[in-house]
Amino acid sequence: MAEEISRLLQNGHETIVRTWTEKVASDKRVRSDERLTYLQLVDHIPQIVEELRLALDDGRTEGKMLEEGREHGRQRWQQGYELKEVVRELTLLRATLIEFLDTYRRAFASSSNEQFVQSYRRITGFMDEELYKTVEAYLEAPHEQSTSGSTTAN
Repeated sequence: MAEEISRLLQNGHETIVRTWTEKVASDKRVRSDERLTYLQLVDHIPQIVEELRLALDDGRTEGKMLEEGREHGRQRWQQGYELKEVVRELTLLRATLIEFLDTYRRAFASSSNEQFVQSYRRITGFMDEELYKTVEAYLEAPHEQSTSGSTTAN
């Protein structure tokens, strides 16, 4: 089941990212995105989806596997996002992923409900860790920047 979902995520990567950007753009709780280009908005989201896909393949969520969330947090801090907006973006990503999988759930007719529940739990656990790492990096970013002496923003 995890392999099938991993393949589905790989094949639907562009759809997931596009749907997520539409959700963010229409969400009134995220305002900082209005001053970003499309590429700046997308930021590390494709890589986060890829990390999730790889995590489903091998069950890992530690170490290097969660580095993209940290980069996303740093980037959003530099772009002037509020922390609540960063959190909202990732909750929208989780919702987008689950909705995407629900759309194609019937294609996995041979799989049991328990297998889907297990996969959804893994996705939720992964996204919880991703959110934690993103917030952690966002909160550390001002300290990192003050110690490096850099004031450039992307």
